Amino acid sequence: MDITWVGHAAFRVRNSQAQLFMDPFDSSLGIKIPTTLATADLVTTSNLSKEHGNISAITGSPAPVVLSQPGEYEISGLNLKGIRTKKGNDESEQEDWNTIFTLEMDGVSVCHLGNPGERLTGKQIEELSSPQVLILPVGSKDGISSLDAVDLVNNISPKIVIPMMYAHEGNKSDLGPISTFLQEVGLAKPEPVNRVTITKTSLPEEPTLVILTPAAN
Repeated sequence: MDITWVGHAAFRVRNSQAQLFMDPFDSSLGIKIPTTLATADLVTTSNLSKEHGNISAITGSPAPVVLSQPGEYEISGLNLKGIRTKKGNDESEQEDWNTIFTLEMDGVSVCHLGNPGERLTGKQIEELSSPQVLILPVGSKDGISSLDAVDLVNNISPKIVIPMMYAHEGNKSDLGPISTFLQEVGLAKPEPVNRVTITKTSLPEEPTLVILTPAAN
C-alpha cells in the first residue's frame, strides 16, 4: 500500500488491486488535484464542504463508488467503516456532521479523521479499533486543536502518524501551522517525502511520524 498526500485533507491510497481517494477538495482552495491522481475505484468524503467533498473531481471507469455515510462496507476488496462525529465549521454547510473512515488494506489498518468539530469521546475512539496508521488534522481552526491531536496520538498509539490540514503553500484555507503539533507530540521529525509505502511487515514498533509533501499544484 502506498499513501500520497494531495493537499489539505485529500489522500490517494492504493495497492495493486484498488485505488481510494479520500476527501477531494475544490480548486477554490487555491490548489488543484493533479490529473495523475484524480482517478479512483472508491471515494470517501468526511463531509460535503468544498474542502472535503468535491466528489466530481475524481473520475474512473466505471465511475468510482462514493461513501459519505457511517456504516460498514466491503468494496473493491477493501473493508471500510464510517463513524459519525460532529463537524468543524467548514464554510456554508447545511449538515453538521463529519464521518471518520477506517479501512484495511494489505493487512494494515488506516484511519482518516476528516475534520471532527470536537474531541472524540471514549466510545468513538474505541470504534476506531486501534488503527495502525492515523491520518489526522493538526492545524484546523474550526475543529480539534493541535493539542487535541496530540492527545489522540497518545490515546491510540498508532504505528504511523500522518498530519494533514495545516498551512501549506498555495492552500488558501484558514489553517494553522504544523509547528505546535510537532513541538508537543514528542516524535522525531523526519524529512518530508512525496509518498509513503507501508506493508504489514514494515510497520515500526514505536509510533513514527511521517510528513508528506503535498502533491497539489
